Amino acid sequence: MTLSDDDRFNLEVLKLLLNVAWADGEVAPPEVNMVLGLGRSWSVPEPELQKLIEHSRTSRPSDPDFVLLRTRADDAMEAARALVLADGKVAPEESALLKKVQAALVA
Repeated sequence: MTLSDDDRFNLEVLKLLLNVAWADGEVAPPEVNMVLGLGRSWSVPEPELQKLIEHSRTSRPSDPDFVLLRTRADDAMEAARALVLADGKVAPEESALLKKVQAALVA
């Protein structure tokens, strides 16, 4: 299956979100639900979405492609901020990672 440019960008945003969610050592159910909801609302192919989620349940997700994310850095950062708030608390690790993500997106 060939992914469109939007699908590739959206998958990289989802990888970014799962990395941010992992910052505090776990991916909380509200964070998983947000990633699933976003992926489905963006019409990310379900097999790709499930593969990302399943991998994140057992280990840290792979790093996203920041070169691709920089093409729409504001969208990527907005999604990352929303995810940090998804479980109702902002861990210091999540806040620190958001700063690193922002720096990587403007590099």
